[in-house]
Amino acid sequence: MVAGLTTTGCVVASGIVWLVFSYRALACTGDCAIPPPLGGLLLVVVGAIVALMVWLAISILQQPVESSGGSGWLWGLSVIFGLGIALGAMTVPSLSCPPGQYLSVFRFCYIANNDRFPVIDKRWMKDVADIAGVVVALTLIRWRRLVFVTAPIAGAVWLVGSLELLVHRIVQA
Repeated sequence: MVAGLTTTGCVVASGIVWLVFSYRALACTGDCAIPPPLGGLLLVVVGAIVALMVWLAISILQQPVESSGGSGWLWGLSVIFGLGIALGAMTVPSLSCPPGQYLSVFRFCYIANNDRFPVIDKRWMKDVADIAGVVVALTLIRWRRLVFVTAPIAGAVWLVGSLELLVHRIVQA
């Protein structure tokens, strides 16, 4: 029950935030970061997902829970944990430059006098985070005995990863 409520609750909470930003994109009339038709599409799709998750949460609360019940919702925890890690890793820039230098579209760093320098490649950090996230999601998060510990961790990772992506990559793009 804890795993099911955590999974649905995380998707509903982040979905409501996505709905707010989707509506803002839909209602935009000037120079918009997100085109209004895409905002409308997101509004419909995310709205349907949130409605489905609310219905699932209500059905979870109404069903009796057996101590030897199935572990289907533990897979849900694993999925939101793994996706949270992947979405969080997407916020790490692949290429960067030292302070005071700028990244060009041709993937080199430069300063005001047009000196060129190699970029700092951080793609390996993203790969390591993704692999570690999958390993943890498929092993530690699925432990039945620790569901009261792993559920809040999976929920926090999902909310931080998905909302970080929304705010820093989509809204402020």
